[in-house]
Amino acid sequence: MNLPAILADALLATGKFLLTVIPLFVFGVVLAQLFVEKGWLEKLSWLVRPFMRFGHLHPESAGTFIVAILSPTTAHSMLAKYHQERRITRCELIIMAIVNALPGHVAQGRRVLPVLVPLMGVFGVIYYGLVLLAEFVRSIILLAIGRVMLPRLDLGQVRFQESSGSHRPATGQALINSLRDARKTVPRILTTMVPVTFVVFVLIGLGIFEYAAAHLGVVARFFPIPIESLPIVATRLASPLGAYSMAGSLLSKGVLEGKDVVMALLVATLLSTVPNLRYLVPYYFGIYGPTIGMQLVIVSTLLRVVVFAAIVGFAVFLV
Repeated sequence: MNLPAILADALLATGKFLLTVIPLFVFGVVLAQLFVEKGWLEKLSWLVRPFMRFGHLHPESAGTFIVAILSPTTAHSMLAKYHQERRITRCELIIMAIVNALPGHVAQGRRVLPVLVPLMGVFGVIYYGLVLLAEFVRSIILLAIGRVMLPRLDLGQVRFQESSGSHRPATGQALINSLRDARKTVPRILTTMVPVTFVVFVLIGLGIFEYAAAHLGVVARFFPIPIESLPIVATRLASPLGAYSMAGSLLSKGVLEGKDVVMALLVATLLSTVPNLRYLVPYYFGIYGPTIGMQLVIVSTLLRVVVFAAIVGFAVFLV
């Protein structure tokens, strides 16, 4: 093991990651405050406020869900900012940070379905539909937890943060106000984001996540899938597109039936939760810091495993 080389690679990977994330993060902070200054979130968030009301969440959480449809990073930046300003609790932040992943999974259909349908036909649609069902169920469970754990809010009295003055500022002034606010928020978060990201990439360089992924293929044998589908599981841990191509090939050759392909992809998606941590950990840690980031990773991962395992069981009788 060449530790100096690992540290150098981790430093380079950290630089590349931060060059990608930091501009989006800064943009998200500025955009979030601009939305507040102009009152745009309050105009759009009524669409999802019934769900927030069900989960006893602050109405400003609805705005982050709307923003997550266009930019998940911006939505996370908003939640981090709201929590720092004590406008939402840590419990609300964790619930919404995970629930806000749902729009992203829906939007993935634009990229995934054009690949799945030609390769797998209707079974590709069934697989994608079951993945969305799992994410929806996970969101509902989190909202139900919020309903139990959080006190009920009087939404008629709780309002969005207003901009200064009795009227909304002009767009130019609102942008200046947003940039001024970002100058206070961004440095505080970067002081945590940079060192934590470096540590995570050192762990990746040491092979921690790859070691865990290498032993997941054995676990697949405990699921109700034929042995011929194990290559799909192994490929999915490294490349989703590669797994889709392999699944389509085995299906077209008659090696596997449609239901076997769907089950194999679902099991592979479940097992890919562990290797996906190499992306999830630096992302959450970088935006929310190590404490909240770790809590987010634990809650998100455990709930994903439980829900996807239930979906796999449900799919046994469905397909």
